[in-house]
Amino acid sequence: MKIIFLALALLFCSQAGFSQESIWTKQRKIAEVIDFEKKLDPDAKFLSQNVSLSTEYYPLADHYKTVNPVIVQRKPVGVLPVYAEYFYTPKDSLLRLVSYDWEKGRYADLKDMLESRKEQAGKSEIYFKEYERIRQQLIKSFGKPDQADEKPKTVNDEGQSYLNQNTLWETDELHADLNLIFSAGTQRIRLTLYWKK
Repeated sequence: MKIIFLALALLFCSQAGFSQESIWTKQRKIAEVIDFEKKLDPDAKFLSQNVSLSTEYYPLADHYKTVNPVIVQRKPVGVLPVYAEYFYTPKDSLLRLVSYDWEKGRYADLKDMLESRKEQAGKSEIYFKEYERIRQQLIKSFGKPDQADEKPKTVNDEGQSYLNQNTLWETDELHADLNLIFSAGTQRIRLTLYWKK
């Protein structure tokens, strides 16, 4: 009896953890996405932030004018909390871009954010392991990536160096990019997903 109970508890916990990290991959109306988030967690924390998109980040930003995203702060699955940002066009309420950020203190006040980043600065191995775990989950969803860095690379930019790792999936309809950036000031894993039409 104890074995059955433990097996059921383990199954429930693994499904709860997986559901908190579920990735929305369909271009639908924003109302469906909000329902999806509420099903994952009825007590989901919805945040309100002013966020704009540059064409460098979202090449279709000039073509599809989005409003402030629906932002959901999910409960942490493993080490890092997940923030989901859903950008949509107001006229048709159609989802255009999704950003998932595994990052501590993403929308914290400045003091808390700086403390969190200072605390995380020496924990690169945690981020590397999380990146690989997330990438393996995405390979199950999107298939083999079109481009993938096997290890983080050191990038020098204006006298500062940081670690960066990318994995890219590209089709005629979809762009998905998993990115790790690790520096003294930023420690983040981000999945950017957008539809081309």
